[in-house]
Formats: sequence, C-alpha cells, structure tokens
Amino acid sequence: MDIGFAPNHTHLYELDITPFAVKRTFARIGAGIATIDGDPSEEIDQTAYFDGDGNASSDVTGGQEIISVSGHRRHGDPYQDYVASLKFVRGEARKSTLRITDPAGEVVESSVTICNIKALGANGDANGKNEFSCELHFNGAPRVIPSDATVLPESVTATVGAVAVGKTVAASATVTPSSASDRCVFAIENDEFATVDSEGNVTGVKAGKTRLSVKCAAKPSVCAVVDVTVGASA
Repeated sequence: MDIGFAPNHTHLYELDITPFAVKRTFARIGAGIATIDGDPSEEIDQTAYFDGDGNASSDVTGGQEIISVSGHRRHGDPYQDYVASLKFVRGEARKSTLRITDPAGEVVESSVTICNIKALGANGDANGKNEFSCELHFNGAPRVIPSDATVLPESVTATVGAVAVGKTVAASATVTPSSASDRCVFAIENDEFATVDSEGNVTGVKAGKTRLSVKCAAKPSVCAVVDVTVGASA
C-alpha cells in the first residue's frame, strides 16, 4: 500500500536525554503528547526593484525551525521527565539532539535548544490533567538522511536473544516489504524485569519473564510481540 496521506502520529520524534554522555540515549516524544507543531520562522526579504516595475520579490534569507510540543504531564516518561528536569537550568545544558523520522524513512537530525518549558506545578483546570509543553529550537542547519521508501509496512518479525540481569541484548526486527521504512518503536510490557531503549536494546533488570512489543513507526497496527526471559546474572 502506498504511503499516501500519512497521519501525524506516524512521524517518530525522539530527543537525546543524555546529551553529554559518551553514548546517546534517544527517548520517544509520545507519551502524554497531544500536539506537535512546526514553525519555520523564516526571515524573508521583500524588496521592490525598478526592473520589476516596482513589484516586490521574496527571498528567504534565514530562519530557525521551532517545534512546539504540548499535551499532559506524564510522570515516569523518560522524555518528559528529562525536559522537566531542565526547568531552572540555563545555558548549554538546555541543548540536545532531536531526531525526526517520517513515514517514508527520511531522518532529520538537529541540535536543538529546549525552551519555554511548562512542567512545573499545576497547569490548567482543577479537575483537568496537568498540562505540559515546551519548544525545541533548531540550532543551525539540520542533517537530513534521505530514504527511498514508497510503501507502508505489511509485516514485522522480531527476535531477542537470552538476556541476563545487568546485560544488554539487541532485539532484531525485520520489516517487509523492503521498500517500506524499517523504523520501529520498542516497548517492554513490564519494566520490573527489563527495559528497552529506542534502538531496541533490551537490558535485564530482574530475573523473570516479560514481553517486548515492536511496532512499525509508519504503520503502528503492524506489530509483533515476543517473549523476553531474563536470567540471573552470571
């Protein structure tokens, strides 16, 4: 099936929540988030010249992409907890990396500054959910990684090897057809026994059993669930 008019939720937004560590840790922007809006904030020069008979022409001379994220405060969500922790932080510590993957598999990655954080105390009506919002301001030009995906995923199969407490194993996900985007969203059913990051790396926490869910980002209804058994540490 052709991608066609892709719903907004099939665009995958992720923020690095360990921007100053050796290894980046991307967390999905999703839990509790109802709206994501982009504003190019372009600077436009509109000058009229004599050879244009006094009519103006427009030239884009600059700009800064601004992504506005809003919804409700979801405590325990890695992305929201990280942003909330920066409320009273200033300077370089507000900078991170944003990664956006569209349904065709194209990836846009950019340095961003996290601005106008609304995550402190009560926000909204007394009987309403606590509101959450922030802005992600692009710093300079983003890096664009093109993709040639043209259709939606039809199936996904996943496997994960033996996991031990304190050890990490990469889950494997295969999306068909090959002309579809292979970006997937990973989730663990019970994080008492294991955790999983945005790249599908499963880490054992406690001996026991849980399940790993793997959804195609471009078409979340295409998913797979596999058992995860966590053994005692060696």
